[in-house]
Amino acid sequence: MITDRELDARLDAAAGMHDADLPALPEGFLRELTSTGSEPASVVAARQLVSDARERRSTPRRRPGRKAFVRAGIAVVAVAAAWTTAVLVTPADRPTPPVATPGPTSEAPVDGIQLVAAEEVTFPLTLDPAPPGLTPTFSMVGGVGFFGDLPLVHTADYTGDSGRVLVRLFAEDPRGPEDTGYGLDEAPAGSATVGGRPAEVRQGDGYVSLLWELPDDRWVQVLGEGDYGPLAALLPVAESVVDRPQPLGLQFGLAPAGWTLTGYEESRQLDLTRNGDAEQLLRVSVYPGGTATLDEIVDAGDLTAPPTPVTIQGREGRLALAEGGASPDFWRAAGQLPDGYRFLMLAPQALTQDQVLQIAEQITYTP
Repeated sequence: MITDRELDARLDAAAGMHDADLPALPEGFLRELTSTGSEPASVVAARQLVSDARERRSTPRRRPGRKAFVRAGIAVVAVAAAWTTAVLVTPADRPTPPVATPGPTSEAPVDGIQLVAAEEVTFPLTLDPAPPGLTPTFSMVGGVGFFGDLPLVHTADYTGDSGRVLVRLFAEDPRGPEDTGYGLDEAPAGSATVGGRPAEVRQGDGYVSLLWELPDDRWVQVLGEGDYGPLAALLPVAESVVDRPQPLGLQFGLAPAGWTLTGYEESRQLDLTRNGDAEQLLRVSVYPGGTATLDEIVDAGDLTAPPTPVTIQGREGRLALAEGGASPDFWRAAGQLPDGYRFLMLAPQALTQDQVLQIAEQITYTP
């Protein structure tokens, strides 16, 4: 127990401390939030966090170019959808978050950020019926400054033992002289009819694709491989494209008011930002359990203090503050989901500790 005299002495000693006396924060926050690659962030997290745990990253990651995004199967269109709702979450509606004490602390948000009930994130198209034996993952990338000049593209990647079907939706005509990685830079090899509309046919080594324009000026590409490589097998799939949204397996139940959907990757990573600002980003990445411990998942070597044990969704979790370098520090929360899946959530320090835990409490994932 500290005495009054000892407390006075410590306060006197701290009185001469100024911001200029403090060491500069290391770089890392913006790099951590904006770094991405040709693999899902969830896979990268599972593999890299184990080997990189407790090692400070000293060099920035290189952002991949446009071709790296599209060739990874990420792609397609429309205007970025606003992702908030006017339904506020009242204190009675919120789950009682676990209190992490002792642990990292953060001052109350200066912006007065409020959490709201999040609207369901969806992919804009559906295959009805879906190709038997194929399981889809969904991606949305581009269209905002967060991704540079990459145009907004949605992709549904249906894969299985029998083959693969890619469905891409573009906001505008994707054809052009530049090799975008969509396989549209070459002249069509033929034509067909999809839904009563003319479609261009392109063929390559083991695949065939169809491209046609929708009545609302959007464009759809359907590409088939394996059993769906022949044109005769792909045409029925193209005919089954329905302009009907389908939900992603990964969802936020709560989100900061006014924040919008920035992108999602292979149904295992979901990003929200405030006005497209990469430093104001809420990200969750999901990957199979067993690849790393919770401490390794949450600690990339840049924490301000050891991770704090917390309870998230009734299971063991971790919470920590990470150094942001030239940017503000940010939260890392690691938790466990049903079926052995784990997640890593990144959140800006502008959110309080309780808000971070409230958001983590309502993350859901259905593979």
